[in-house]
Amino acid sequence: MPGTVRGKVAVISGGSTGVGRATAQLLAENGAHVVVLARRADRLATAVRGMNGPHPVLAIPTDVGAGAAVRAAFAQVEERFGRLDILLNSAGVARIRAIEETGDDDIRACIGTNLLGPLHTTRSAVPLLRAAGGGDIVNLSSEITLDHMPLMSLYAAGKHGLNGFTAAMHRELRTDGIRVTLAVLGSILDSSFYENFPPEDRQRAQPVWEADGYLTRVGAAKPLTSATVADILHQLFTAPREVTQDVLHIRPSG
Repeated sequence: MPGTVRGKVAVISGGSTGVGRATAQLLAENGAHVVVLARRADRLATAVRGMNGPHPVLAIPTDVGAGAAVRAAFAQVEERFGRLDILLNSAGVARIRAIEETGDDDIRACIGTNLLGPLHTTRSAVPLLRAAGGGDIVNLSSEITLDHMPLMSLYAAGKHGLNGFTAAMHRELRTDGIRVTLAVLGSILDSSFYENFPPEDRQRAQPVWEADGYLTRVGAAKPLTSATVADILHQLFTAPREVTQDVLHIRPSG
């Protein structure tokens, strides 16, 4: 029988926008104790004000690419709850860059958020998940790891690294009752992903992507909504404990 998230403790990185925000809202509505992490304090505060449930949502401004900041955030989780049941790594950053024009800040932002962030959060989460007797870690990846996109090598590198890390954690943590799942996402209609790209970057990339055929191959179907993805993740979190799904591909039909 399906379980429930009522009374469970969930930490969501990138919880101020998109899939992270929608999932945080859904978990809160269903009675979970929700903690949301995001880098921008103003956007995080706005997101939390719109989340309703029986328990207050805890917002902790956090740069997940910084190990010390993540340790401090999880210290608050441990002090307040003493355990953790769900970790969703939803934070993501991308840049449109040819590799020869990539700056050090671009590398720090993309690899720091997309790969180092889940390493930092998982490292801090595992002792709290063990204290709860097991739980779930879900890492959000991208279809870019299935079909490469020109000018997006930094994003692809971080997500490929995340895919490998998730597979390793699936093996390493399964004897602790900790389910580790990779969720590969297709296009999302209301994602804040494109806020990563200034108009001039998009204008330059558009003809390159059209010539490559990527937009036709991947973007032909109507995108999903964040709420739809959140529903699927909620089903994953409430699946019977004897069920493990190591890879979940969520994409538009058609």
